[in-house]
Amino acid sequence: MGKKVSLREYARIRGVQLSAVQKAIHAGRIQTQPNGKIDVDEANRDWFMNTDPAKSHKTDPLFQEQEPQVASFRQNANTFQQAKTADVYYRAMLAKAKWRMITGETIDRKKAGAYAFNLGRSLRDLFIAFPTRYGALIASELGTDEHKTVTILDEYVRKLLSESKDLINREL
Repeated sequence: MGKKVSLREYARIRGVQLSAVQKAIHAGRIQTQPNGKIDVDEANRDWFMNTDPAKSHKTDPLFQEQEPQVASFRQNANTFQQAKTADVYYRAMLAKAKWRMITGETIDRKKAGAYAFNLGRSLRDLFIAFPTRYGALIASELGTDEHKTVTILDEYVRKLLSESKDLINREL
């Protein structure tokens, strides 16, 4: 346990106004003892850990000297700043992604998948219908049997679709 002092004495030790100490107590950043006194070591630790460095108007006079304990406090300050920076960056990236979706630069993954599936199904249906639709025309141009031409075209179209399905499955 450290030295216990009054609020005014603690404000003098910290080099701040009494109102700053009172605000810190009211905000819950530091604690008082049941008798109203402040444990200096505990309050200094709490003050440092619970105060946002970005809102601090000046550097903390207690941490100006270079001691091993001070170095660890500065590392914590860097960690806080890094966490705050990461939070701001993350929020900005979310806002950017939301903006891209609103403006139509990006599309919904489920909608894109459904569109690709329907497009593939439509192409498959066109290929399967090809021998029946155009087999007679091809047979008349070649002067061959219509039924045989349709059967051969159907066989090769189905073989082509089967090979493309295997190729797509290998890619995935």
